[in-house]
Amino acid sequence: MDISLMNQQGVDEMRLRAGGSSSAMPHKQNPILAELLVSLARYNSVQLGGMHQALIHEQERSGAAWALEWMILPAMLHSTARGLRAAQELLAQVETIGS
Repeated sequence: MDISLMNQQGVDEMRLRAGGSSSAMPHKQNPILAELLVSLARYNSVQLGGMHQALIHEQERSGAAWALEWMILPAMLHSTARGLRAAQELLAQVETIGS
């Protein structure tokens, strides 16, 4: 979120070499990867509620809890991996940081 905010027009604390274009303002570059990172982080935070439910085991061996965990965990791992790739790409795009 900080990168998105620092990259805003008028703030200009940071510039990115690439980004998404704007249909309303052709000269503007949108920080797409920074926005993707925020979305993925929020997605995983929502999934934590389901993972907490998966901690509830009847008689210490719940098939339902185990199944729930494996419904949620792969998607969380996938979004985490995508977030790490996006973070690497985003850091490579950083051009300048103002004082």
